[in-house]
Amino acid sequence: MSTKKTSTVIRAELARALAEAFKIHRLQSEEFLETTLEEIGAALARGESVKLTNFGTFKLLSKKSRLGRNPRTLEPAKIKARRVISFHSSLELKTRLNAP
Repeated sequence: MSTKKTSTVIRAELARALAEAFKIHRLQSEEFLETTLEEIGAALARGESVKLTNFGTFKLLSKKSRLGRNPRTLEPAKIKARRVISFHSSLELKTRLNAP
């Protein structure tokens, strides 16, 4: 059985990569990244979709309340209505992910 190590890219690594790519100070890249993420979050909070060409689309979905079941006790439990974010990757991103 092979064990595959997964890694996570964190905000600081994204900011560092932006700073290197655009040859700007790290603090500027952190501010740019923070503003970008805030704008994406604000658009989703307003109910708008966010489409990033060649990457994918973030959409806000509304889930209705429903009757579920507690998996531990198997007792019925009401699940509240809520909003969730859905992401659909673009065809180009899917192609890059599945390239040999």
